[in-house]
Amino acid sequence: MMNIQTPAAKKGDPETSHLAADAVTKSGARQAQIVRVVAMVQETNGLTSRELAHHHKEDRYMVARRMSEAETAREVEKGPVRICEYGKCKAVTWWEKGTAPAV
Repeated sequence: MMNIQTPAAKKGDPETSHLAADAVTKSGARQAQIVRVVAMVQETNGLTSRELAHHHKEDRYMVARRMSEAETAREVEKGPVRICEYGKCKAVTWWEKGTAPAV
């Protein structure tokens, strides 16, 4: 089981962000979301966070927030940057650890 120790809110964020971060962490929702995004990447390797969210019918902001935490847990890794199908801008692709093509 992944044990994420990184803060969910940044030092300069408003108090409300810290309160929300504490609540999502204490409830277990944050951990469950990280597990979910890792499973999404394992199922559909090589997509951007926005593409992952669209494909798996998840909130794109939740996916984007948890992806870096999944990377910190060494469960996923960044791959090549390309144009996102939905965002129409350059975005990093996400891969299961050890499967990303050379950048």
